[in-house]
Amino acid sequence: MVPLPLSQGVLLSLLQQLSCDISSETPRKLAWMTDVAAAINPADPRIAAHVRRILDQVYRTLGHQRTLPTTSPSEASTIRLLMHVINSVLLSCK
Repeated sequence: MVPLPLSQGVLLSLLQQLSCDISSETPRKLAWMTDVAAAINPADPRIAAHVRRILDQVYRTLGHQRTLPTTSPSEASTIRLLMHVINSVLLSCK
């Protein structure tokens, strides 16, 4: 939808909160996180001061989750895709 029904601050917070307990309901959370990460605008002045730190934190959490023996190959693939999305958003940060 345009405009998005959630503010950029809410989207960034949602991404961070979903990553906090990624080990439960992982497939559902990864789907939400992928959609949210793609919708984040790092140039938005309301989140610009926080976006890099939070995305770095989420990226590290995903990297750790991906290496766990309990992570299925399908989840690892989705995590890898999400990490690419986050990296793309990070690259567009000033």
